[in-house]
Amino acid sequence: MSYFRNCRKIRLWVFLLAVFPALLNGEIAFAGQAEMDKHYKQAKSIIEFKAIAEKIKKIIEKEPNRPEWEWRLARSHYSIAKKTEDEEAKNNHFDRCIAHSSRALEIKPDSAISFFYRGLCRGKQGEMKGIWSSFGIIGPFEDDMKKALDLDPVIENGGPHRALGKLYLELPFFLGGNTDQSVYHLEEAVRLGPDFAENHLGLAQAYYAQNNLTLARKTLLTLMRLTDNVAGNEDLLDIREKGRALINKLASD
Repeated sequence: MSYFRNCRKIRLWVFLLAVFPALLNGEIAFAGQAEMDKHYKQAKSIIEFKAIAEKIKKIIEKEPNRPEWEWRLARSHYSIAKKTEDEEAKNNHFDRCIAHSSRALEIKPDSAISFFYRGLCRGKQGEMKGIWSSFGIIGPFEDDMKKALDLDPVIENGGPHRALGKLYLELPFFLGGNTDQSVYHLEEAVRLGPDFAENHLGLAQAYYAQNNLTLARKTLLTLMRLTDNVAGNEDLLDIREKGRALINKLASD
């Protein structure tokens, strides 16, 4: 009997030795992603975003076929592009964002966040080209955002709803623009991300386009509250400035 007990103990130890490193590596990887997300949220300059991208590239070189790193690299290139002045370099970073998010989707076809960033960077390229030169981008952008929406509408503070709402607000009606649809999606974005200032700016703009001036003013008041004391945050300062401009426009109407 003692022989069999010893065999069972040996098998148990062999199992633990095989499984524990894998579990530990998973925990380390998760901690690494959380730490990288923390650095990303704290980053403000293009130098910081480039440093994050370089770190992720090195991780991918050692650990290929990891969709969670591919979409994070896509996100980094999106942020670098936003802060890049040179048009060619900006477009190049959007291309990289699309490539890495597409790579993430090859590995994990149901990744909502990968659809979101691919659509976002496609949309930004469309903005660069102008509406009349970007007909071919509208469909893929909309498809990506709808897939992200179906998979997980909460990501990036209601990001898929926000992106679709802005699309339907900015498109001419004969290309699919629809103010009512814009309001619906942006209201959903606010519901899912109530503390995300960009949601409120988009919704105020949609209410204004709908000629619902009372709700536009109310939404802008919330926006001003959310963007109070944001010195040093260029993105939030820009959102606040746009909100202030719309408030002035409402006052003159």
